[in-house]
Amino acid sequence: MCKLILKAALVMTAIVGIQAFAANTMKPHHQAAGLKCNSCHATTPFQAVSTDQCVQCHQLPQKKTDYHGAPDKHDSPHYGPTLDCDNCHHEHEASENYCNNCHDFDFKVP
Repeated sequence: MCKLILKAALVMTAIVGIQAFAANTMKPHHQAAGLKCNSCHATTPFQAVSTDQCVQCHQLPQKKTDYHGAPDKHDSPHYGPTLDCDNCHHEHEASENYCNNCHDFDFKVP
């Protein structure tokens, strides 16, 4: 019985810890907009958010980057416009330039 209680306590601690960590790593612009975890993770709190979910609030990338006057980073010559947003844009950790896995491009990913 003691082992069962200990296991339950460890599981609850892990769940609370994960939720606290995720809540503290939300991007400031999403926090400022009043978003909560369930704004994007409606029914699956620990599963990755799909691009379909991102574009419910954000413009399609092609429209978003037109004004930069640079080639559209969202229309890759390798993958076309098919890469998921979270290949580069991360909510709970620093974003990355996915192209730089092979290339050496100098642009910042928000």
